[in-house]
Amino acid sequence: MNPGRLLFELFYRIGFTPWEGHRLPAALTRLVEGTDRLSTARALDIGCGTGDSSIYLAQHGWDVTGIDWATAALARARKKAAATKVAVRFMQADATKLETYGFGTDFRLVVDNGCLHGLSDEGRDAYVRGLTSMVPSGGRLVLAGFLPGKRRGPRGFDQDEIVRRFSPGWELLSAGVDQAVSNDPSDPIAVYDLRRR
Repeated sequence: MNPGRLLFELFYRIGFTPWEGHRLPAALTRLVEGTDRLSTARALDIGCGTGDSSIYLAQHGWDVTGIDWATAALARARKKAAATKVAVRFMQADATKLETYGFGTDFRLVVDNGCLHGLSDEGRDAYVRGLTSMVPSGGRLVLAGFLPGKRRGPRGFDQDEIVRRFSPGWELLSAGVDQAVSNDPSDPIAVYDLRRR
């Protein structure tokens, strides 16, 4: 296991998870509950952590698979889902090898609340390749991450990088800072809404 993954596993085990407990991105709640909401189908929550986004989607009728590589996070996610009486498939998986797990190619909605922004350049390339193979035309991705250059830890990304990495298979529909998603107002999180071409 790489050192970064070991550290996150330790953080989950001791309960030090400052990235948990924020509100869901407004871009996601619009797609799920808004006037132009998507029809429910299969959804994928990449880097699901303790399952908040997965549970929210399942409560709104989505068929959800939540993936993370931290076993302690997945154990907590399963308990939370059971307590709320929703069905979510939580699985251990590496976001840089998505196409190797046989998850399918029909995810109409994908959520990433802080996975991609912590990956290396090679990992980001692999993530985009795998994800693109799993989402049909018209499928949506709500991607949240730190902006670059403000902290130790995840190096973040900006809009230019998102457009470059996801072209030509995806179209950026909206981008902007969603202050409510960050637990630290001085370190905002940007949210991107992309559609598979």
